[in-house]
Amino acid sequence: MSLHEDEHPFYGYDIIRKQEQEIVDGILAKYKGRKADDTLHKEIWNELQQAKYQGLLKMPFKVVFRRDESNLFPTYIEVILDTKV
Repeated sequence: MSLHEDEHPFYGYDIIRKQEQEIVDGILAKYKGRKADDTLHKEIWNELQQAKYQGLLKMPFKVVFRRDESNLFPTYIEVILDTKV
């Protein structure tokens, strides 16, 4: 018996991270080039929640702002998938 043989998926079903990342990348591609602000953050969040509701995304995620403290680079929005599941 192997070390992981008795493990079960956290949510009761397998989650394939690569496929879910491709879905997220496809959603984010529509917003490329737009200024990162609260409106864009909300639009991305809503679309990801809709994809989750439709069963396209199963992995938990966070949508966050990334700000450069030195102001050399523009603020951007990042979607973080919970890869610990």
